[in-house]
Amino acid sequence: MSDWAIIGVGNRFRGDDAVGPYVVHRLRSQLTPSIPCIENNGDMTNLIEDWKDRRVCLVDAVQAAAYPAGEVVRLDGLQQDIPASLCRTSSHGLNIGEALELAKTLEAMPTHLDIYAICGRDFSFSVGLSAQVQAAAQQVMREILEKIQLQTGGL
Repeated sequence: MSDWAIIGVGNRFRGDDAVGPYVVHRLRSQLTPSIPCIENNGDMTNLIEDWKDRRVCLVDAVQAAAYPAGEVVRLDGLQQDIPASLCRTSSHGLNIGEALELAKTLEAMPTHLDIYAICGRDFSFSVGLSAQVQAAAQQVMREILEKIQLQTGGL
């Protein structure tokens, strides 16, 4: 098992909520197969299993009225509290903050957790990201690739 994982959380058929799957789908072809790009449709028990003992870059869409569509909120999921304003889930049963609490209880924490919360507006049943969210996704992909290259010496 790789000590890295890129995890994209979301539903491909809910507008901007698809940003996580969008990012991992595009990164998969740019990274070595030893770095898994995992699509998670909001199943937090699978998320906990996928991130256990790994360095994780997690991409998820959030509904946060305080931020404009396309804003990227970057958090160190192990060092920073996840603001309540970012814990409104679009299609998941548990949110990331609740998944972290459960993971602590289960002793199934990642070793490092970079969260890229991309603010969306349209979570209706549709295919495709809004222009603002797609632009944010491109930036997040560049940041993740740079992080991996700096920390591993390659892709």
